[in-house]
Amino acid sequence: MTLCTHGDGVDVLTAAELIVLADRSMPGFERGNLRDWILRSALGCTGRANSALPIGDPGLGIGPAIRAVESWYDERGRGAIFQVFESADDLDDELTTRGYAASEPTEVYWASVEGVRIGEPGTAVVHRRIPPAFHSLVGDRDRVSEITAAPLPRLVAVAGDDAGLSVGCGMAVVDGEAAGIFAMRTAVDAWGQGVGTRVLAALVRAAGEQGVNNLWLQVERSNMRAREWYERIGFQRVDAYRYWRPSTPANG
Repeated sequence: MTLCTHGDGVDVLTAAELIVLADRSMPGFERGNLRDWILRSALGCTGRANSALPIGDPGLGIGPAIRAVESWYDERGRGAIFQVFESADDLDDELTTRGYAASEPTEVYWASVEGVRIGEPGTAVVHRRIPPAFHSLVGDRDRVSEITAAPLPRLVAVAGDDAGLSVGCGMAVVDGEAAGIFAMRTAVDAWGQGVGTRVLAALVRAAGEQGVNNLWLQVERSNMRAREWYERIGFQRVDAYRYWRPSTPANG
């Protein structure tokens, strides 16, 4: 993977590289291709594992390509979803014409491991297998199945409270020298107690020990509190995407 280097010598993942990493981190259970476009299907819980990724040349005109994607998902008993990145081809007009509506944007952030300014992990413990606490905090078993489907190493951090109860978790999916951060969860009763900081600190340290140099994560644009925190500790915005879903009976 080729990295872009800033003037300070820090290698930065490009938007194109992050798109590839994001796809590999949650590939779905079934995959198809329309030349360069990638089609993914799983249990219907997450957008990424159940959407088309229209990057590059589909080998058809845009209209016929969208219809081919719709047919692929029709065969699997669901409507087509398109994950469209801001840095990629603009399908907005065509999808709008065909009755699709866009979700709110999700921002994609990058940071170097050395550049993350965060405290010590404290009592957060890192696991190489999915512990029961992760299931209880994430909740949906099918969702856990989708976000852990990638055949890549993963690190799961779990933070406990003074009573020994698990109150926070997060997961890093390691792909070479990069790791994506997923499923950051804090129990409602533990909000505002620095649980997320402990979990992320544990993941950053463990990933660095595995030779990871680059971290990336995603957060909804409307979640200003989380975005401001990530930016404060060293993450920078690289790209964003929206999910386009059918909004009319004809397409849905």
